[in-house]
Amino acid sequence: SWALFSPSFTFPYGPPNEWIDAAQILSIALSASALVPQLKQNFDRRSSGDYSPITASLASVGCAIRLFTTMELADGDVLLLCNYGVALVLNLCVLFQIVVFGMQVEGKSLVDLFLADVKSTDVEI
Repeated sequence: SWALFSPSFTFPYGPPNEWIDAAQILSIALSASALVPQLKQNFDRRSSGDYSPITASLASVGCAIRLFTTMELADGDVLLLCNYGVALVLNLCVLFQIVVFGMQVEGKSLVDLFLADVKSTDVEI
């Protein structure tokens, strides 16, 4: 039954380009919808939130690498560049909020912000 529904049987030369474009546009919307609520919540609360600065940093670096490799290996596919560009901007915005709100509003140092994921506050030594 898998062979009847596999892409190679239904579309021997792959899915139509319009389907691929639609999936890439959907991916842009999904990646934006994942971070926009976090940005809004951080802004409303004037808080660095619970989103990890390490995660935001690594996600930003990953998006920057994807932009570079898309330019080099995918001939600068506009939809891919848009997808990774939007994700990069949103991740950098979250990281900026974490740093600004964490340092200015919450009075944390930059080191404390980045070590919050690995530093325990419950244990007394």
